[in-house]
Amino acid sequence: MLRAKSTISAVTPKIILLLLSCLFLVSAAIFGLVGSYRVDVLRTDLANAIAARDVAERRRVTQETELKTRETAVAGAEAKIAEAENKATKAQTELLKLQNEKAELESKLNASRNEIASLQKRIGEARPAASPSQNPDTASKPKQQPTTPRPSVQIAQESVEEATPPPPQPKRRKIAPRKTPEVVSTPEITSYSSAKALATFTPLPKYPARARSPGVTGIGVCIVSVDPASGSVTGASMEQSTGDPTLDKSAVNAFRKWRFKPGTVSKVRIPIEFTMAGASH
Repeated sequence: MLRAKSTISAVTPKIILLLLSCLFLVSAAIFGLVGSYRVDVLRTDLANAIAARDVAERRRVTQETELKTRETAVAGAEAKIAEAENKATKAQTELLKLQNEKAELESKLNASRNEIASLQKRIGEARPAASPSQNPDTASKPKQQPTTPRPSVQIAQESVEEATPPPPQPKRRKIAPRKTPEVVSTPEITSYSSAKALATFTPLPKYPARARSPGVTGIGVCIVSVDPASGSVTGASMEQSTGDPTLDKSAVNAFRKWRFKPGTVSKVRIPIEFTMAGASH
């Protein structure tokens, strides 16, 4: 009995140690599995974070590129706006000059009309008053009795002249008349301000969609040839280009449809301006 107890007491600590070691091994294995799972999760999170960072970096680069493109477009638009403002300023200056010239011409015309009226008034005052003419009474004169003339004897002397042949006349050379050079009269060009009241149909040029997208503008002058008999336009050409062939073509096509009163004008100079708001003249 004593030996059995001693053997049991000797074996029990070994079993306990073995159990404890097994328990530690199991717990270590569990902790190892948990740690490896956490490492995998951390690696996955790290990969996702790196991918998100790359996406954000690409988005930032794209946004910077778009921002630079927009800044370039804004700078180009500002340059075009400045150019358009300069053109508008020049056009306003020219318009003011034309208005001043028009005012001067109108004042001169009024002065000429006043002078003509004063001259006509003086001529009317200088004319003598017409007085009725009186015819004097004609006295009746006594009729004279006709007297019979006495017969008179006249002796006619006949003179005999010797017939002499006439001298030969020199032959005249026929000289062809010289043709006077014909003077070709060029038709007078009427300004738009004078011909505006004589126009019966004036469609505006259309602003082309192709020129609207890049924001193309321009100012030009078109010369229109008119048939005086019918008042219809027979031809149109740009005297001063707008700077863009699309705008020039639109202006010429529109001005060819214009109509004027017959017998008024033969050529008209029409200004045209294309802006983002449309066409005007």
